[in-house]
Amino acid sequence: MAERAGFDGVEMDGSHIGPDCDRIQLLSLEHGLPIKSMIAQSPISYYLFDYTADHRAIEEVNPELLVFKVPKATVLGWPLKKLYIDQIKKYGEKFGRSKVAIENSCRSKMSIARPLFNLKRLRDLAYEHDISINFDVSDCAASGMDILLSCDMLIPRIRNIHFSDYGGHNTGGHIFPGFGLLPLGMLLSRLHEYKYDGLITLEIDQREMPYPEDDHVTLFSEMVGFIRSYF
Repeated sequence: MAERAGFDGVEMDGSHIGPDCDRIQLLSLEHGLPIKSMIAQSPISYYLFDYTADHRAIEEVNPELLVFKVPKATVLGWPLKKLYIDQIKKYGEKFGRSKVAIENSCRSKMSIARPLFNLKRLRDLAYEHDISINFDVSDCAASGMDILLSCDMLIPRIRNIHFSDYGGHNTGGHIFPGFGLLPLGMLLSRLHEYKYDGLITLEIDQREMPYPEDDHVTLFSEMVGFIRSYF
């Protein structure tokens, strides 16, 4: 579907690759779609479980970028922060800091847990450790932040953008662009002004797709064309 829709790459969740690295690489070659970015495992699993499979997947698939989602916590905030920072430092030492990107997140509607880092601390952390930021547009809006002002603050460190819409607290996030409330065209114009040359990744909750599955290729193809028209 990604090939037919005109994508030039894909993002994958590293925890779902497992022993299928060879198959993934063959599929990537067959469809001409490199794996541009990979979601790395959480800080907790890094310390509690065997992470050699995660490293093997990264080494064999060799994505341009490793994305580390910021976890959420209540009373365990301080030790989790330390685990998280230790993790990204270890991955940076092993695979190169230029490959590491940390992603902003928001508080779940079903939980009182908050993200370990707000946007300002995320930016400071990226500068402190010379790593990049994965800017999740929908999560930024769900946190109550203006996506354009947040982009201005983070842009020197952004290397990947999780691009989706946000429909407000009653609808939720990661919905298909154009079916929510966000000024995504203005965001793309802002990125063009900044001469942004990083990745833009469509991250859509499949449960929020506006049309039946038969129309998804057409829908994604139109969105790819819309994004490219700004660059």
